[in-house]
Amino acid sequence: MKKWITSNYHYMVPEFDSASKVGADFSGFLDDVRRGILKLGRDCATPVVVGPVTMAYLTKFASFAPGNEAFQRRGFLESILPAYKALLNDVATLGVTEIQIHEAVLVMEDAELLPLFQKAYPAILPKTGGPAINMVSFMEDVGEAHYQWLCSVPEISILSLDFTRGDTMALLDKFGFPKDKTLGAGLIDSRSVWRVDPAVIQPALDTLIGKVEKLRIQPSGSLQYVPWDLACETEILDHPAGPVLSFAKQKLQELTVVAKACLDASALKDLSSAWKQYRAAVSSSQVVSDRIRSLTKADFTRSEPFEIRRPKQLKSVPLLPTTTIGSFPQTKAVRKLRTQRKKGLLSEAEYNAAIDQHIAYAIGIQEALGLDILVHGEAERTDMVEFFAQQMEGMLFTTNGWVQSFGSRCVRPPIIWADVHRPRPMTTREFAVAQAMTNKPVKGMLTGPVTILNWSFPRSDISRKEQAMQIGLCIRDEIADLEKVGCTVVQVDEPALREAMPLRAVAKDEYLEWAVDAFCLATADACSETQIHTHMCYCEFHDCMAAIDKMDTDVNSIENARSDNATLLAFKSIGYTKDLGPGTYDIHSPVVPPVEFITDKLKSFLECMNVKNLVVNPDCGLKTRSWPETIGALKNMVEATHQVRSELSIAEEKKTCE
Repeated sequence: MKKWITSNYHYMVPEFDSASKVGADFSGFLDDVRRGILKLGRDCATPVVVGPVTMAYLTKFASFAPGNEAFQRRGFLESILPAYKALLNDVATLGVTEIQIHEAVLVMEDAELLPLFQKAYPAILPKTGGPAINMVSFMEDVGEAHYQWLCSVPEISILSLDFTRGDTMALLDKFGFPKDKTLGAGLIDSRSVWRVDPAVIQPALDTLIGKVEKLRIQPSGSLQYVPWDLACETEILDHPAGPVLSFAKQKLQELTVVAKACLDASALKDLSSAWKQYRAAVSSSQVVSDRIRSLTKADFTRSEPFEIRRPKQLKSVPLLPTTTIGSFPQTKAVRKLRTQRKKGLLSEAEYNAAIDQHIAYAIGIQEALGLDILVHGEAERTDMVEFFAQQMEGMLFTTNGWVQSFGSRCVRPPIIWADVHRPRPMTTREFAVAQAMTNKPVKGMLTGPVTILNWSFPRSDISRKEQAMQIGLCIRDEIADLEKVGCTVVQVDEPALREAMPLRAVAKDEYLEWAVDAFCLATADACSETQIHTHMCYCEFHDCMAAIDKMDTDVNSIENARSDNATLLAFKSIGYTKDLGPGTYDIHSPVVPPVEFITDKLKSFLECMNVKNLVVNPDCGLKTRSWPETIGALKNMVEATHQVRSELSIAEEKKTCE
């Protein structure tokens, strides 16, 4: 499972090996198109097809000779082209007037891609006279080489390009736009909850009108990334930010307004007024701005380097310490408590007492299993971002603003509308309850500033960098408060560090610089005796390893269970010297891994790293699992660790005797 381009949407990676055969059955898809035609008519029912190059480029190839992925990809692409050609011809015979082909990888910088596009198109496209082919890209500009190629393919009659990210306008300025093609100008940001700003969109419209003869106004991509309808949010409508918010239905309405503005700029008058009111309502926090301005280099740097501080940390834990990533099963009983509290059926004291019982259960289970570094289980948390954002000023929350994360799983991203600050401690009560129940160290569990930012809808009037620094100060203060109540190990999760990284090299470097700075701002003030962990998962990390190293965490726990140690090897390749917790098993599977499986995993880790730097943990949190699965898997993980410790001890004794 990986993140889709630069979004928080997850997709399952296609896998292909030497035993796989290419076959296709699109009967279900064609039936869907027929139903669409019956409901909408042939002119409105537009089939959407994931392009063959995207399919081939994002597929994982296994059981082949290593280092030969490009050759495998070309061969796989050739094998699927006949199926694509047949599909497009079948769709054309249904009489639709347009087919969208989504080639998501058009926005990626890779010299390998252009030859793949040139091979696949126009070979698979229906003959002229059939439905119009609309080639769609999103989340970035397509780059110069891909843009020139797109403009040169006669069978492509519509180009749908994103004008909200990257610099698509610069491509039009440099190369123009073909008179015989239609431009689908993605001017309505499909990944933002803010209404269009006339000060931004009117100049863009004026430029496009002067350059393009056939113009469509449309969203920059799928509207699945924003909530459905602002009208459902009665409390938000009266909020100072309400007049400039826009969910999916409102964005469709904005299309009409922006289209009218192509002919009459006064159509944007109401939007201008709404933005003026919002800006008057949002005043910067003097305290926050003063803290940001006063930051120095020392505020981003731990007081001592890893080699000096590491021996001071967690002296009581054994070699190969065992722990978990943080969350434990979110049972029906836990969810019922939150519902009762929300409805006013439980007082705050009653709710806390009930949560404390779940914390006690989690601590008891971990003690019984023999884990070395414990967690309180996060029973009080609905979501790792929402929980913290609800306790920060400057965040706005929806009631029904769900967006899809994976399959039927959805999240409710907060909306950052003003300067962010933390009025009071957020996690110290639950930590203190848990730590009082055990003599073993309990981790303080926090979400990092970059993940909170990337899994929220950020402000559009100030930079994301500035917002990240504001949140970083909140986490910094929380770590200080955790230390005051006796916390000696704090985990600051940053699973979203990689996913929002820009695709262009220059922008990528700039993003990683401030993203790492925000994390370091959050953690650098910790005492040397406080062990700082982080956790990252379900992204490709190979192109940002240097940045991860600069985060200067004491322990990095990473998703590794399904990647054949690829992530671990990536850390080894940069000479990573700090502690690592590669995932020993995949928590997304209900299967309880046997002891032998985890033992083999640990031994494979030790082939890549020093035993003194290895921490043993699952590859992600356990909130989606049941307790029986969780207990069984952790029991086997602990037993496997004991076996490896024993074997290492015997080997060391033998070595000493010799």
